[in-house]
Amino acid sequence: MRLKSLCLLLITGFLAAACAPDKAKTVKTCIFPGDYPDPTILRDGRNFYMTHSSFTYFPGLLVWHSTDLRHWEPVARAVEDGDYSIFAPDICKVDGKYYIYYPTSRGENYVVVADRPEGPWSAPVKLDVGGIDPGHVVAEDGRRYLYTNNGWVTPLTPDGLAAAGKPQKVYDGWEFPAEWETEGMWLESPKLLKRGDWYYLVSAEGGTAGPATSHMVVVARSKSALGPWENSPHNPMVHTYSADEAWWSKGHGTLFDDAKGNWYIVYHAYRNGFHTLGRSTIVESVEWTADGWPVLTEKDGAKWEQDGLQGDYDSLRDYDDPLLWAKWQPGYAGGTLWTTTAVDASYEVTARFAIPEGSQAGLFLFYNEEANIGLTGSDPAFAVRIRNERNVVSVWEQAGDGEWTPVMEGQDVSGMHHNRYQGFFALRPAYLLGDGAELLDFTYKPLG
Repeated sequence: MRLKSLCLLLITGFLAAACAPDKAKTVKTCIFPGDYPDPTILRDGRNFYMTHSSFTYFPGLLVWHSTDLRHWEPVARAVEDGDYSIFAPDICKVDGKYYIYYPTSRGENYVVVADRPEGPWSAPVKLDVGGIDPGHVVAEDGRRYLYTNNGWVTPLTPDGLAAAGKPQKVYDGWEFPAEWETEGMWLESPKLLKRGDWYYLVSAEGGTAGPATSHMVVVARSKSALGPWENSPHNPMVHTYSADEAWWSKGHGTLFDDAKGNWYIVYHAYRNGFHTLGRSTIVESVEWTADGWPVLTEKDGAKWEQDGLQGDYDSLRDYDDPLLWAKWQPGYAGGTLWTTTAVDASYEVTARFAIPEGSQAGLFLFYNEEANIGLTGSDPAFAVRIRNERNVVSVWEQAGDGEWTPVMEGQDVSGMHHNRYQGFFALRPAYLLGDGAELLDFTYKPLG
């Protein structure tokens, strides 16, 4: 039985239509500034759904919805809890059900399933599949497979909830020039789609952080979902060639189309000089060569208007929405640490607390237990304000209705990022609640 699949836009009938696509304005924009790494996107009719790596922040796998790729609304958290770090998921739709496949820091892969992207999502199902960065595909015979890093692929059962055989290695990647400054080969992020008679395998190479020129997106194609794979003569499709560019370490891409037949690629990158913000999500327009290869509509390194920040970020700054908050799973300083994502290079956050006797509360910019800046207090009515001006941080405190008192000023936090502390995290606004402590108010103000 052949499966009806929308997994990563595995749509053949639409692409075979004789009518030419309606051309839209060329898109080249950051749609999720801040800590939104490893994007995976699904088009379902005129709707787009996206999720990202959520690491040790739980609930995990925040699902976003859009109809225009510019305005995004959070709709669900797909994983309630876990004792691992989640990264590099893959969202797809098969036979009317939605799936998110994801790897963990324990070297395991899981899948959650829902009847609708808004949930409820199932409890995680552990797969007998190793590796990281899963990418789901339905083959020409209707069978389901899961690709993982280093070119491995494992057959799945018809319901997609278990391995159905042994993995096999089918792809070796694209050999980039030895003189390029990268972290290494690191063949990861296999994302697959079918267009016409061809299956396309979109992968990441070069490492996800390290030097500005590390990461990239490469493309291969085959008449079969299992290869053999032919590398694109236009590789790399996406790459940062110089630290002078607006975005560093561009990579981890997914190709997709819209309902009008326009094509795009979504990927992540660090904003130039701001590893602390984490990897942002970027979308660019794609065109197809006469011989059937995807290429960027504009060349790499082209000028970005407004530094590439052109999306609508109101929903990303709606910190009253509980979906935007997730706990740092290990806990911190004897309390519960709730974190969110900063959108701007310069911003100010303020938190007010009610604290019972013997407890504490506080506000931080938090990377991990080793790298953070902020303040805790135990006064019954306590407030903290933190201003981050392009990686220079100042902190104030307020007790009761008293004056704001400076605690520290002009602290350089530019080194609080992955290249020093590992983990792939970002420097996030976070508030700490001890036993019985209550957050009364949280505000976030962009500083331009």
